[in-house]
Amino acid sequence: MDTQQVPPSIWQQMIQQNFLSLYDLPEDRITDPEYFQGYDFVFEFSNATVYLIVNDVVMQANKQDIDSTQVRTWRKEVVNQLIKQHAQLYLKNDKAIANKNEAAFNKPVYFIGLTSLSVQHQDSSQNDQQNKYSETPSYAVGYEYGSQFFAEDCVLDLDDEESVLQVFSYQNFSEILKQLVTPSDLTAFLDFHRRQLTGFEIFEDESTLLTQFLQAPDFHQRAIEVQEQLVKYELIEQIEPRLLRAAEPEQTEFAAALMAEIQKNTRMWYKLFNSLIKSCYEAGTPLPKEQVDILVDESMYTYACLIEKILAHRMIAQESRWTGYVRHEHSYNVFGRHYLIVFYAQDEKSSLSADKVRASHQDLLFELNAQMQQPIMQELFLIGVDVRPCEDSVNTEVHLDAFHQHGSLIDANTQRLYQQLAQLRAQS
Repeated sequence: MDTQQVPPSIWQQMIQQNFLSLYDLPEDRITDPEYFQGYDFVFEFSNATVYLIVNDVVMQANKQDIDSTQVRTWRKEVVNQLIKQHAQLYLKNDKAIANKNEAAFNKPVYFIGLTSLSVQHQDSSQNDQQNKYSETPSYAVGYEYGSQFFAEDCVLDLDDEESVLQVFSYQNFSEILKQLVTPSDLTAFLDFHRRQLTGFEIFEDESTLLTQFLQAPDFHQRAIEVQEQLVKYELIEQIEPRLLRAAEPEQTEFAAALMAEIQKNTRMWYKLFNSLIKSCYEAGTPLPKEQVDILVDESMYTYACLIEKILAHRMIAQESRWTGYVRHEHSYNVFGRHYLIVFYAQDEKSSLSADKVRASHQDLLFELNAQMQQPIMQELFLIGVDVRPCEDSVNTEVHLDAFHQHGSLIDANTQRLYQQLAQLRAQS
């Protein structure tokens, strides 16, 4: 049986179609000794570094010879190539391993192997190999692995959990990226998947494991841990009851319903967020990349909560809509990220009108920073929400603005001045 390597264009397409494109390190960055060398792609998230090694293979075989046994043999060959290549690369990266071991604060590292397998049907009556391979179309083979495959066909080295190669098919990993639409949710799943492998847990396939993860306490654990810190500093009164309920093992039905709502709200958030990015770009004032990176590097649960605040606008009294109003939200992914949500006033004379907030957003963020000193927030965002009636229907349109500032320590005198300024602004 012959194999033929094909161009890695499908991997570039996969990266460009989701958040990975924002975090794909260029060649000049990944040559530093702190990174593992020789991998096809490196992604630097705020909470982890992900290395990708890919294997794109086309097999030639007679159509009548292709069955489930033959496909399993091909899958075994493809994965064994990845395992061998990863083992060789990992051993060659002595400096990166030493640097990683010396830095106890270093971010987690994940090694991902992606396989793409296609088949060209071979006519046994043909003798012209060149003509046969150039004109015969390729057919992608959809497949997954599951724990049994690695227990029986391709044995992974599980001695060092942090160096384990986690293998997925191209089709499967693309679907995972569609459902886990943020870096933080992806790395949480990769950690969950790796623990299943190293713990010799049985799972039928990766899709089933993903569904299990989305309904498992593991998914909500980050949000609960962040809320525990918020309660500790008296920034909120209690952990959200629905989070605690969703994290209970016997509440899978409730967790599934909550996840469906989270994913629906996440799609709504990205629709608004992408519209914001597009409008800023077309206006010649694109959002800074750092700001986009931070907003993308959130969790789906945070997006869901932001959208809930926006949807609640329909229930707000007309007087508040006329004068504008403010809501607060914290990140459920990392502690130290705060969102000030300003619903723009319909009254153009109000201090919370769109034009006035856009002009004074720096002052508003400075005032917020002065209020958030115990503890100091790392990132502060002002999300402006402009709710406009549609001209051609009874519906409304929602448009977002986003402004950002790093949190910082200020002295007591400056803090008092900002508090006085906030009081004067509230009285005006």
